[in-house]
Amino acid sequence: MEKQENTRELARRVLTLLEPELQREGYSLLDVRIFQGGGRLQIRIYLDTPDGITLDQVASASRTVSILMDEADPVPGRYVMEISSPGIRRPLRTPAHFEAVVGEKVDLKLAGGQRPRRLRGVLTTSGETGLAIQPAGEDAAPVQVAWDEILEANLDADFDPRELINADRRRRKEERREARARKKKKGRAPRPRRKKDAAPEGSGE
Repeated sequence: MEKQENTRELARRVLTLLEPELQREGYSLLDVRIFQGGGRLQIRIYLDTPDGITLDQVASASRTVSILMDEADPVPGRYVMEISSPGIRRPLRTPAHFEAVVGEKVDLKLAGGQRPRRLRGVLTTSGETGLAIQPAGEDAAPVQVAWDEILEANLDADFDPRELINADRRRRKEERREARARKKKKGRAPRPRRKKDAAPEGSGE
């Protein structure tokens, strides 16, 4: 439990550091998730813009985040950092995030005892004191959730596994295409002026 508290506090610290500058650059910082993986801390930063986020924007945001993290050094020790788009399981953190998805399925991780508990269902209301969730099942009663109970939250999107695989293939294909375009643009030399375009010497032109 103490380790979970420590990682949540680190995530809050990183979010507080990054959010103002990222907002100035036009990004919405959806959430910061920190967890152990591969023997070191993994820091995942979810960003978006009103029009979605491109690979070039991810690269630009990564440079900003790296500069801020290097200067402030808010996380002790070694860590791996990843800038990520929201994906179909969009992170939900602020009241505005929840208000925007009322009527949709959500997946919540809630504080409770030694281990967090999980609650999945339809978000029916979002108010000043918290949320109301309708779990699956005809006889399930609505569950009231206070804001301070929520550790993490995501959209719980329905999806076809085959469509998810195809979407991932399309994304990877687009990433390769953009990478080739950037490489080609970077290595392109200016075209020399053709000799016949030049005025003849001594012609007076």
